Amino acid sequence: MSTLRRLTLTALPKVPLSRLCGLLTATPLPRSFRIAFFRWFARRYGASLEEVDGDLGDFRSLQAFFRRKLTADARPVADSALVWPCDGRIVTAGAFADGRIPQVKGNDYSLSDLLGNNDFAEQLAGGQQATIYLAPGDYHRVHSAFAGEVLDVTALPGTLFPVNPAAVRCIDNLFVRNSRHVFRCRMTNGTPAAIVMVGAYNVGDTKVTVPSGPIQKGQEVGQFGFGSTVVLVLGPGSGTLLPVEPEQRTIMGEAASSSS
Repeated sequence: MSTLRRLTLTALPKVPLSRLCGLLTATPLPRSFRIAFFRWFARRYGASLEEVDGDLGDFRSLQAFFRRKLTADARPVADSALVWPCDGRIVTAGAFADGRIPQVKGNDYSLSDLLGNNDFAEQLAGGQQATIYLAPGDYHRVHSAFAGEVLDVTALPGTLFPVNPAAVRCIDNLFVRNSRHVFRCRMTNGTPAAIVMVGAYNVGDTKVTVPSGPIQKGQEVGQFGFGSTVVLVLGPGSGTLLPVEPEQRTIMGEAASSSS
């Protein structure tokens, strides 16, 4: 089954289909239809409507709903050195070695290829990472896991494979083959760090909200359109990520390290 899935996903015209999907999800919906539709979507994909900031009828399209803002108290930021940058589920997490990040058990990829920058990858050598999958029902805004500075953001071109667990298991080097935005950052203690927003099938439209400048822990840096993946990479000296297992749930703003 995995071989058939790999062949099918490789042959699929992923970018044109994703662009078409983007146009459809951005199409304004009749106001009388919106509330019922978004409630159905929430039931189908497990989205929480109680924490949405605003009236459901004000979201003009499905894409607008994907990028919904939450109420001010929905995601309190923990008093710890690191917090989770987004809602989602852990794919892999922990220390990495030899400049390779595990995509799944027994399958890894080059950090340099992910970042598109050899020098930056060397600065992060010996660090740790957390790869987090955002499902369609998750909150789709991405925040900084730390206080510091965004030095720059680089858009790297690529294709748009799905990033759901089934695809991640069967497509080699998936995260470095997809289009992505790389936030090159520096924490307040000088430690280098990266936030990588990986595009995915039906998620070609990634919005960057902080292209450069100072950032606070928990501050929004970007938005996804439908569900995708964030790879958080931290250099040595960043503090130690809490131990987590694959499929473990993360909530944006909750403590990702034990130290303050």
